[in-house]
Amino acid sequence: MKKILLVGMILGGLLLTLSGCIFDKAKGLILYGSQDQVTSAIASNKKDIASSTIFAAKQDGDGDNLTIFLKETDAKSMQKQQAFTKVVNSDKTEVLKELPATNGNMVLLAKDNATEISIRAKKQALTYGGNITFGDARTYAKNIVIVPDNLWESVDAKSESIATVMTKKDAADYLTDFQDVDKAQLADLLGLFEWNELESQYA
Repeated sequence: MKKILLVGMILGGLLLTLSGCIFDKAKGLILYGSQDQVTSAIASNKKDIASSTIFAAKQDGDGDNLTIFLKETDAKSMQKQQAFTKVVNSDKTEVLKELPATNGNMVLLAKDNATEISIRAKKQALTYGGNITFGDARTYAKNIVIVPDNLWESVDAKSESIATVMTKKDAADYLTDFQDVDKAQLADLLGLFEWNELESQYA
């Protein structure tokens, strides 16, 4: 009888462990759209949202050639929330430990290496920062460009907004509730409290 109970407990523990791996829950969402779209979507779903932050961005191009521009200080804030991931292969990403430094230059985060990019058909020099994207996969913009704050006004592109949203439960359950934005994607974000706890461990 004791042996049966012991085997049962071991099997139960294994099932719990496996279920945790298989049914891993996303902790947040990243929203893309105009400021009105993003603000309205967050307001409409506020009962399901634990916290949210909206960042000003810019974009150029469309479809497979879409580029998002993000101010360096905002990129660093998003990095603290684990909004960025490093692409390992076509179907796998991992948490990005550190953003590449701009050193006063625009930095390209994309699959392909490049030293310049077109903004409204005008060439702009930049440095390549690696195969890095937002969230769980490269599902929205082909390119992300981190712009030093002092160069932000020189970027002649359409205004855009990006929001990081922490949901109260599994974010996948709420993904379809954010259809009035340009795109919503899953992201394993850290909340502000979690980040402060993590940061204090290395202080």
